[in-house]
This record gives sequence, C-alpha cells and structure tokens, in this order.
Amino acid sequence: MQPAVPLLSAGFAAGALIGVAAVAGYLVMTEPQPPAASDAERVAETASPTPLPTALPTALGVTLDADSEPVAPSAESGLPDRDAPTPAALRSLESQVTDLRVRLASVEQAMNRVLSASTAAASVVEEVRPPAPRTAEERRNALTAAGVDPGLAEELILKEAQRSLERLSLRDQAIREGWLGNAEYREELARINADTRSLREEIGDDTYDRYLYATGADNRVRVDSVIPGSAAEIAGLQPGDLIEAYADERLFDFSELRSKTTEGEYGEQVEVQVRRAGRVIETWVPRGPLGVTLDSARVGPSP
Repeated sequence: MQPAVPLLSAGFAAGALIGVAAVAGYLVMTEPQPPAASDAERVAETASPTPLPTALPTALGVTLDADSEPVAPSAESGLPDRDAPTPAALRSLESQVTDLRVRLASVEQAMNRVLSASTAAASVVEEVRPPAPRTAEERRNALTAAGVDPGLAEELILKEAQRSLERLSLRDQAIREGWLGNAEYREELARINADTRSLREEIGDDTYDRYLYATGADNRVRVDSVIPGSAAEIAGLQPGDLIEAYADERLFDFSELRSKTTEGEYGEQVEVQVRRAGRVIETWVPRGPLGVTLDSARVGPSP
C-alpha cells in the first residue's frame, strides 16, 4: 500500500503544473498589448512638419491644438482589437481550468483514502491466540483462570488422567490378546466412560465458555452463508450472525447445532438466540435443516 502514496503525489504535482501552465497562458492572452500603429499615426510620421489645416481635423471629428500630437483612435472608436482573446478561446480556457479543478479534487480524495487506509491498517492488531494447554499444569492454570476453584481444578485433572490411563491399559490388553475392536473391547470401553462427565458438565456453561476462550479455542457458532428460501432466511438469520443457543441450550461448536436440529419432532418451533453487532436477537425456527453453512469463531465471553 505504501507505493501508492508516491504515485499519487507525482500525479498531484503533475496536475498542479498543468494548472499553472494553463493559468499563465490565460494571463498572457488577456494582458493588454500596446496598440498597433494606426493609419493616421503612420501618415503623421511620414508627413512633413507643415501644420495641417484646421478644417481637416474638424472634418474628421478630431480637435487638435497647435502643440498637440496626433491622437490614435481608441478602442471605443469602433476599430477591432485584433489582440483580444476570442470568446471561443475563453470558453476553452475555462473548460480546461474546470477540468483541472476536478482532477485536483479527485487526487485529493484518493490521497485521503490512502491515508485513511494506512491509518486503519496500522491500528489493526492481529489477534494472537494463546496456545492450547499441553501439560496437566497448564490445564490446571487455565481452569483456575476461567474461574474454577483450585481444588475442583485439581480433581478434574486427576480424573481425566485416570481415565486416560485406563483407556491405554484396555487398548494394550486388547492388542496383546487379539480382541481389539470386537464386542468385548467396546463393552469394556463403555464401562470406563459410563461415569464420565464432560468438562462442560463439571464446571457449567459460563465457566466452560471462559475456559475455551482462555485456551485459544473457538467458542461460538457463526453463520457463514444463508440459502435463499430456507428456514434460516425466513427466520431472519444473516451471514455473520453468532448462534449462541438453540432450543434453550447453549452452543459452543457447530457440531452441537447440527445434532440439535435432528432431535425432537420435525417441524417443531424452537427458539434460537443470535448475537448480531453486539445485540442479542431471538427468533423461531422449525426443527430440521436450517439451510445455512456454518463456521466456528472465537469471541470473548459476555461479562
């Protein structure tokens, strides 16, 4: 974007030079020129010093004193001024000046746009996501930063570690004994996960929302596009909307929304909570396909 400024500056300078040249030409053409010698003056210069008879000047309508010089006819006498600019030339110059003014205004507007864009680009700071926690200690710190009690955070970390060890032991045993992937393996895996509660269930929606944001994860479902004539368009959904809840259940991932639309009775009217430009909008849609393409987004939790 920076090279555009010198180019525009050069264009501005060229336009200014053209304007100066046009105005200078106009001044030269309109500057009064010394009157050309008239026929009367040329006759007076070549004539003898013998005084003219008084009757001749009187007949010409000119009164001369004995010591006066012959007077050239003025512009008011009706003789044409051959050095005066024609109306067509004046109109041409006026048109050129008007065109230069328009070009100058266009250059100024372009320079203002470039400066505004440069200022906006300089003020934009690229979002830097914090890295996802990789160790138990980092995960514990992220939970406490999201508002989880330190004691509960420690308990959650230990439970998760224990379940991971049980799954690894089950997989190792199934591989050694040759029953990996069969019914027995799936039954044992279901037993391990039977009493498992998700982290979201353990800490609640609000805390889970803060935890996702603190760890750099996406925590919102964003509408990427709306299919014309779909239920979403009829309900007023627009690209860029953040769908925060469907049927009174919070959403943090678009896979959750897809799952919710297939639940319940088809066509049942359910409430959808959407955030648009910082405002919460509530609308109703029938259960079933919404007719939208979805994406995920990372948005700071509402206070």
